Amino acid sequence: MITEIGKNFFMIRSNEEEFHRNIYLKQFIGQDNSAVNMLFDPGTKLDLATLLPLMKEKAGGINQTNLIFLSHQDPDLTANAGTVMASAPKSFLITSVDTWRLVKMYGLDEKRFRSVESFDSYALKLKKSGHRVRFIPARYCHFRGAMMLYDYESKVLFTGDFMGGVNTRKGEGIYANEESWEGIKLFHQLYMPSTRAVRKTVERIFSISPFPEVIAPQHGDVIQGEFVMEFLERMALLQVGIDLVDDNAPEIDLVILGINNFLELIQINFSEVHAAFLERFQRSGDFTSPLVFTAGKVSGLKISPDSALLQIFNVLPEIADPEVHKHLKGMFINVLDQLDIQFQIMEQELAAGSGQGAEEVMGLDDMLE
Repeated sequence: MITEIGKNFFMIRSNEEEFHRNIYLKQFIGQDNSAVNMLFDPGTKLDLATLLPLMKEKAGGINQTNLIFLSHQDPDLTANAGTVMASAPKSFLITSVDTWRLVKMYGLDEKRFRSVESFDSYALKLKKSGHRVRFIPARYCHFRGAMMLYDYESKVLFTGDFMGGVNTRKGEGIYANEESWEGIKLFHQLYMPSTRAVRKTVERIFSISPFPEVIAPQHGDVIQGEFVMEFLERMALLQVGIDLVDDNAPEIDLVILGINNFLELIQINFSEVHAAFLERFQRSGDFTSPLVFTAGKVSGLKISPDSALLQIFNVLPEIADPEVHKHLKGMFINVLDQLDIQFQIMEQELAAGSGQGAEEVMGLDDMLE
């Protein structure tokens, strides 16, 4: 489905349930109705089935592409660059020098490359239409040469991986709500290298005038309305990457012990649920899992301890029927309580009186005559 997220700014997204790729097309329409067509992060071969219809419907075909903007070098967004450039022989590629050093390995024509750094003040004015865009550095988020692009006409800020996320929002649609934040938080804790890099990028976004009305990331939900400011303010306070590991090192070991104790109890009492838990969190190659496994045991956390515990707590009703879920919740809270692990949800549940005693947690009333 093609969605217009701003004036002449269109989006398509891939069909994955958990981790969407977003491809954007901006049409800069001049007074004579001629258009300059700019593609943002054109995706992979898997996306051609949706990319080609987008370009056909809105631009008259892929051969009408004029400019291709790459936010960074990852293959999930750059793999189609060569295909688009071959189909549109007069098109130009715009990206940072750091990104070009890697994407030129696709065999792209250097004569059709323009570096972001070559434009005065990171600003580009399109002679044909008179429109202006500005390139905003997103250094080390998550790549040294990562770049964003702000379109003054639509007030849409294309951010690449920054402000992107995995899908934690329920339901259809493309726009972020409160449920989207958990997926954004998880993605950044996993893939952004340092809190300082994130905060510097947020500062650069806050310096844009006029302020963006829409944030369009390459992954996850499009952010608009009140969530633009709200999520940026949260992002400025979020710990990520190496800072997350360093600041939580002692607590991580204790939380890992608690999770493994919980898993052992599940395996003893609810073997089918234990298998479902491992299937959910130990899928081969699933980077969205917050847990690192070694020989069937949790050996590390990819995100903050509190966030990992929250993910486990929230997945329990998905892997067990309501009666078993009641026991699992009690077991989880009791295991953390025994190790004196502070967890906000645990405190709320205990205050509400929903923590079960030892016998009830073990499900003995149900299993013994």
